Amino acid sequence: MIDWQNIDTVLFDMDGTLLDLHYDNYFWLQHLPQRYAQLHGITQNEAYTLLMGKIMAQHGRLNFYCIDYWSDQLDVDIAAMKIEVQNRICFLPHALQLLTTLKRLPIKTMIVTNAHRKTLAIKDTVVNVSAHVDSVCASHDLGLPKEDPGFWPEFAKHYPFDPDKTVFIDDNEAVLASAAQFNIKHLIMPLNPDSQKPSQNIKDPDRYRGIESLDELNPL
Repeated sequence: MIDWQNIDTVLFDMDGTLLDLHYDNYFWLQHLPQRYAQLHGITQNEAYTLLMGKIMAQHGRLNFYCIDYWSDQLDVDIAAMKIEVQNRICFLPHALQLLTTLKRLPIKTMIVTNAHRKTLAIKDTVVNVSAHVDSVCASHDLGLPKEDPGFWPEFAKHYPFDPDKTVFIDDNEAVLASAAQFNIKHLIMPLNPDSQKPSQNIKDPDRYRGIESLDELNPL
């Protein structure tokens, strides 16, 4: 359990932690292949296979999350296509309640996301997620994805924090492993990042705490 009396910072991932990952999964796995197929006169299955091959080749790299990179590589306007399905953007259950509760406490809150700032801007237009925390860091600002062990020392230069008094919540276990190398004490993994999919499993349950809902973290 977290002793909230000894916590001064809570770092939130955005997609799959505060916001429903269904939007992102729907966009990349369904909407983009559909639109790409329309533009190139191929089947959606052909488009899916082609796109996933290109996207997964960049997995774990900053390019994987960079919509400017994918707009250039695919010769499409990714941001504009994301806006076409922005009605699917929403908070995960209990996210707003937790953020509101933390605002009343002497705790610094921050979003630390791999999402591109253009993606963040789209989501802010719909749900204004940035307004619910004290600050936001996009990994593109630092030139490294959160999975990279070099990310956290660089992050700490720009946003000093005490790892021993910090809670970090992220649905990506590779990111949690990177944070563990920087000795962030409380590492939490949401097991239901996408409301339309079954719960995910933790590969290393002794290292990270899995939660079914953000309500489990409410300090009050």
